[in-house]
Amino acid sequence: MLTGKTMRLPGAIAVLALGAAMPALAQEACLGTAEDLHLSDEQTAEIGERGLTFGFLTNNISDDFSRTLVSGGEAHAEALGIELIVNNADFDANTQLSQFDALVQRGVDGIFLTAVDAGSIGQAVRRANRDDIPVFIVGGAPSRGEVVSVMNAASYQGSFDATAALMEHIGEENAQIAILGIPFALQTIRDREMGVLSAVGAAGGQMISMQSDFSQDRLLELAQNVIQANPDLAGIVATWSLAVNAATEAVRQSGRDIPIAGYDAEVPGYMELHSGDTNIIALSGQQAALQGRAAIDGLAQVVLGATLCDEIITPNLLVTADNYAEMWEIQYPGVTPPWED
Repeated sequence: MLTGKTMRLPGAIAVLALGAAMPALAQEACLGTAEDLHLSDEQTAEIGERGLTFGFLTNNISDDFSRTLVSGGEAHAEALGIELIVNNADFDANTQLSQFDALVQRGVDGIFLTAVDAGSIGQAVRRANRDDIPVFIVGGAPSRGEVVSVMNAASYQGSFDATAALMEHIGEENAQIAILGIPFALQTIRDREMGVLSAVGAAGGQMISMQSDFSQDRLLELAQNVIQANPDLAGIVATWSLAVNAATEAVRQSGRDIPIAGYDAEVPGYMELHSGDTNIIALSGQQAALQGRAAIDGLAQVVLGATLCDEIITPNLLVTADNYAEMWEIQYPGVTPPWED
């Protein structure tokens, strides 16, 4: 669990952060970036007078990304005077549907969610549409219903960049690579996998295994098996945080020098990079705090009559042993680095 110096995010942070407040001008185009969504002082005052209630549904809270996404949203909602109802589905689609319906029945002013399953959530989104409740989603548009926008990290590019760094480090033709992933039926997950495949292909490598699971223990078993079965395995790419942790432990237990790249830069990965003795070459870090704040701002903008672009992309950070301290300050603003605890 992350520990913060303060849970309230600053109004402006370093590069790739939210930036200065927008002037109170008539909107001429859709709002398409986290910076665009940022409320002006005048808008902030108006939102504070409305007594709004938003729902925040997360698909899980087992990793630092999800916890930081929620804490970023909670801190910003509190600063704006918005009541925020947070629910965790723990990877259960039916649980999330029940939580969504409860928010609709309560008549909240907006809902933000990271979906367990983009297909099954569609009917719930349609019910929100009928009640004129705006829905803002991360990961991919639902199969039915309308959302005000889909917010994503730069999934393809982030995975491509981390994998490209791995392939450059390996520096061999026909290098055998394994993927360890997450079995979500979401476009953002497919984008991560495509980024890996593109980078491996561009470097002339071979993809020999692609396996996934929700459990870190099971991911560890899968990583151990692929290492044991492939004596020429040259690298592992893990496409989410628990897979990064599992791959790191499996390589450590094997005693082999197998480099790792990953999507998601969280506390265990940062601590590995800080140790100076790790097989991790590069991690692609999502800016969860930025997304949590942008989610609240986006719903507030819709309440105020603004139009969001169909997709809002937040940039990823390439985290390595050379820049991890700087990247931590950007990715987890206001949170004490774990190596200082």
